[in-house]
Amino acid sequence: MKQVIVYYSKTANTESVAKKLKAKLASDCLAIKAESDDPNQTNVKLIEIPSIKENDRIIFGSPVHGFSIPKITKAYLEQLGDLTGKTFDLFVTHHFPFAWLGGNQTLKAMKKVIEKKQGKVEKMISINWKSKKREQDIINFVNMY
Repeated sequence: MKQVIVYYSKTANTESVAKKLKAKLASDCLAIKAESDDPNQTNVKLIEIPSIKENDRIIFGSPVHGFSIPKITKAYLEQLGDLTGKTFDLFVTHHFPFAWLGGNQTLKAMKKVIEKKQGKVEKMISINWKSKKREQDIINFVNMY
């Protein structure tokens, strides 16, 4: 099984989790980039679009913007083709005190797009960046692999 870590990060929090996963798994770690990081943009233009064609498992990370899925994350997922045979593990980072204030909604939105394209979602985790347990949550997530 070939795996890859793909992430979008605006403030480097999501990127830091992705890099910890990379250190443990020695997998490729690929960033999604857009022409603009403005969360209010209406037309997202992706300039770095990581390919997942050769991978069976994708560990996918995203921040939470405005209590929901970032437009850049959604644009990336929506441009993917058929995901039959691909398994995703999802993680999000956020600054809200509770996962139900955006983390869970973002995970569900990501899962919905992936499953619509026939992909399978296994693990999902919401990491609260303000939590005193943040580092332990990240360690626990990384140690799942």
